[in-house]
Amino acid sequence: MDTTDQRLKLNESVENEAELYNHLMHVATYQFAARLASGKKILDYGCGSGYGAHLLSATAFHVTGVDLDESAVRYARDKYHADNLMYKLIPEVTNEKFDIISSFQVIEHVRDDKAFIEKLKSMLNPGGCILISTPDKKNRLFRFIQKPWNIYHLREYSVKSLDELLKPHFSRVEILKIGSTTDLVKEEISRTKKQRLISLPFTLFIYPNAVRVFMLNLAATLFQLTKKIASTPFHTAKKISTTPFHTAKKISTTPFQLDKEISSKETKSGTMPDIAESFKVKNSVKDIEISADAKLNTDLLAVCYID
Repeated sequence: MDTTDQRLKLNESVENEAELYNHLMHVATYQFAARLASGKKILDYGCGSGYGAHLLSATAFHVTGVDLDESAVRYARDKYHADNLMYKLIPEVTNEKFDIISSFQVIEHVRDDKAFIEKLKSMLNPGGCILISTPDKKNRLFRFIQKPWNIYHLREYSVKSLDELLKPHFSRVEILKIGSTTDLVKEEISRTKKQRLISLPFTLFIYPNAVRVFMLNLAATLFQLTKKIASTPFHTAKKISTTPFHTAKKISTTPFQLDKEISSKETKSGTMPDIAESFKVKNSVKDIEISADAKLNTDLLAVCYID
């Protein structure tokens, strides 16, 4: 699969607490949706590698996972199967209606978020609901002065701005917070606060998006070059285990536009390396909290209903 995308795969190695937290958070979000999906016809819009659509198929009547990326759809078809599950490219979905539509970690990538909401709503059966998750910019960006440091995000939302976007389109909207009561969420919040500070010179609100992306990529390239030089003593060629910044994968080693992604390198055993084994033992998806009252959170989940 394209290494520059933002699509998460399961059963791959994680190397630090931030990666584990985000792995668990993605799974918990789909488990929340699965509890609403029993006996329903589901559309997973932006299904990526397909693991979430497959999880939903365990309780749903039928699930259709859709994505713009052909390689993602091919991967999903090869990896995740069920009799009540299919995958399509987004343009292939025409004149279909669904009881529930899930769209997780997508809206921050689209240019026209209002048109995006209306498109999803047009595919919803009466009495249905749409579930939308997205990062909470509260700890990610400085208010008023900063654009996203993730180069793939066109905008990010607060509880207030997400609620204001969605309410005109639905009869009822509930904004929930996704977080944890464990130290895992504290590590992730600390990481994103560092990211916003380090990236501030390159992400000021006055910059057009093209300039922002260019500056972030340039800073990332310079950082990697500096790291490579510093890691090569006496000018001796040495293999450096790093990930280019624009791939948005290795959270722990790159300080700019990277975000909450699992490493794209698959392991034969599907187990985590020793560095993360203690995190895995101490924490599970049960430690993820999704509620309106979560005190420490990183992301938001909007549940939107129509009559």
